[in-house]
Amino acid sequence: LDTAAARARILVARATAAERLRSTPWRLNAHVAGAWLRSPVGAPANGATAGLDRALERGGITMRGYDRVLRLAWTLSDLDGTSRPDADHVGRALYLRKAAR
Repeated sequence: LDTAAARARILVARATAAERLRSTPWRLNAHVAGAWLRSPVGAPANGATAGLDRALERGGITMRGYDRVLRLAWTLSDLDGTSRPDADHVGRALYLRKAAR
């Protein structure tokens, strides 16, 4: 992926997020409130958070970290051009979150 292609992909993902969030006060996934991310309208696909839920229950991640993983999962979903994060997006986001620590 060259720089121009990466830029184009990012611009499409940002436009997708802005469109999805048009009726909210946010335009970027990074700014979305945790409560919205956990609401029916903002939650990932059914069952997609099972691994993330286990990490939270075991104390491997805080609620703040949970919300950060969901924000990143939405970004990965937008980059992939899907309508809602699935278990793969959430899993990748959780992996990236843990790797960054």
